[in-house]
Amino acid sequence: MRSVVLIEPEIPENTGFVARLCHNFDFNLRLVNPDFNLEASRSTANNAQNILREAKIFDCFEEAVEGLDFVVGTKPSKGIECREFKFRENTSIVLGRESSGLTREELGKCDATVHIQASNYPSLNLSHAASILMYQASDYRGKNVEGERLDLIEDRGGEVLRELIGRASPEKGELDKVISELV
Repeated sequence: MRSVVLIEPEIPENTGFVARLCHNFDFNLRLVNPDFNLEASRSTANNAQNILREAKIFDCFEEAVEGLDFVVGTKPSKGIECREFKFRENTSIVLGRESSGLTREELGKCDATVHIQASNYPSLNLSHAASILMYQASDYRGKNVEGERLDLIEDRGGEVLRELIGRASPEKGELDKVISELV
């Protein structure tokens, strides 16, 4: 299941908008230490009240991403531009605090980092960024690498190689070439 993970959200309305987007794009919602009662998000969630009711709340980043297949963190001007990134079938998206985003440590724990290219100011409103990323992730065509194949790369070439190849988001045929070279 795909998830959107909000790290320490600060503005209830944004969380409500993100819940609505989760409903539209078939994501579930995970929250790390929201700075408000979720009741305050209900007015902007519209028909996605069930997403807020079912949202899981965690105490830390590590717990929130546990069990997720492929986790993509976001940071302005860091990582791959989201239009160029090939999202996988079960990609989950992590968005940081409205005031400061994700920390370097949190980004380092993600499988990949993406950003949204903007003209005048690199940072977008949380819910706007979530909408763009969920839309891009929903355009999955089933051509990309699955986690087990990346695990095979790690077994043969080590953790650093797995991380580098995973961040490159190769298609299955490209990864098969790499695996054949390692065998």
